[in-house]
Amino acid sequence: MEVSDELRRRKIADVVYGLVMGLLLAFIIFYSITQGYFLKLTSFDSWVPLILLIISFFCILLNRWGQWILSKSIFISSWITLVNILPPFMVGVSPNSYIVHPVLCIISSLMIHLFFSFYSEKWVFVFLLLVSFLLTTFSFDFLVSFDTQSSFADLPLNPGQLRFIFVNCWIFVNLSLIYVYRISWKIYKKLEEKNEIIERMNHDLEARVEKRTAQLQERNERLRAYAFTNAHIIRAPVSRILGLLNLMHRSENPAEAQEIKRYLEESATELDRVIRQSSIDLEKDSDEDASV
Repeated sequence: MEVSDELRRRKIADVVYGLVMGLLLAFIIFYSITQGYFLKLTSFDSWVPLILLIISFFCILLNRWGQWILSKSIFISSWITLVNILPPFMVGVSPNSYIVHPVLCIISSLMIHLFFSFYSEKWVFVFLLLVSFLLTTFSFDFLVSFDTQSSFADLPLNPGQLRFIFVNCWIFVNLSLIYVYRISWKIYKKLEEKNEIIERMNHDLEARVEKRTAQLQERNERLRAYAFTNAHIIRAPVSRILGLLNLMHRSENPAEAQEIKRYLEESATELDRVIRQSSIDLEKDSDEDASV
């Protein structure tokens, strides 16, 4: 997965860690106020909020240290173990457990969607969702194995009905999340493709600007050369022609006049050559400008 998507998931993970910490702190404070004392750390269920609070804080630190993979692995494994697997074994089972346990399994699947991606962590994602699905499907059987009081006898629904309700809830919730995430992923990929196109266009534009700048610099050099030619090279034969014409008007010697005429023809030819070359250079500049 792209770096930007990974950073987005890191931010989501930090939000989840923060929410879990906030809820657990609120629970501990509420419990302390209502009971008149702090948590009694004498049973497993009294330890779980404090352990999850510490784990959430530690995972936030791991994210800050760049250990994103380790933090989410620790949090998800700790959550599933402390919330879905150990409570029936450590605390026991009551009639409420047959409702609360599958609901917590469904909540675990939500966290799997938040922390892992099908596109970049396919097998881990599928494995964890499968674990969540199996825990939800066989929640009743799992609880019965620890139900020494046969609490399931007091339930208003039979095992098949409970399993049908919670399995369908799990399927609906996860398929909805998969659909939403798939749509979001398509939108993300389209935006990414457009960004790549814009980056290529900007790169091409920069290259064209650099090329155009180089051409303009070259053209300016030729214009300066043309200005130099116009100011010096063209002016030289023109000045000679004007000087020779002045001498011709003053000369009374036919031989000298003929010699001046020959010089006039040479100067005129030189002037014509310089003007033609200047015209060629200007036409070349115009053609190059038109092709840009």
